[in-house]
Amino acid sequence: MTMRGSCSCGNFKVRWQTVDYSVVPRQCQCDYCLEKGCAYVSKSGSRIDVSVARRHFHRTVRQGSKRALFHECGHCGDLVLVTVEIEGEVFGALNASCMTNRQGFSPVLTVDFSHEAEQEKVQRWSKNWCSPVRIQE
Repeated sequence: MTMRGSCSCGNFKVRWQTVDYSVVPRQCQCDYCLEKGCAYVSKSGSRIDVSVARRHFHRTVRQGSKRALFHECGHCGDLVLVTVEIEGEVFGALNASCMTNRQGFSPVLTVDFSHEAEQEKVQRWSKNWCSPVRIQE
């Protein structure tokens, strides 16, 4: 199954090859994610392909532990996805509001991972996030 999405201005185009649409968006409670209004979706074993039309508008930000990389469109300001490299492999989660899902996602689940140590986060990301993630500019 393929789900598509984009940032508001269309600079980022996303194609998510997932095994099903039954995912629960997770809303992180950190200041950055709350400000951006993000709730993330991912599915282990699924692939994300991102193309960026105008790469000079591809902005990346590091927050919290500084391990993950948040990908924003500098033109419209949308946060599209978050990625992390673990042992040479790129894992990622998508901002649900940037995805087109005709079936609709489950209600948003509020999560707080502020208590996790970095190694716990890395284990959670490698277990639950999509991989591979490819970004083409």
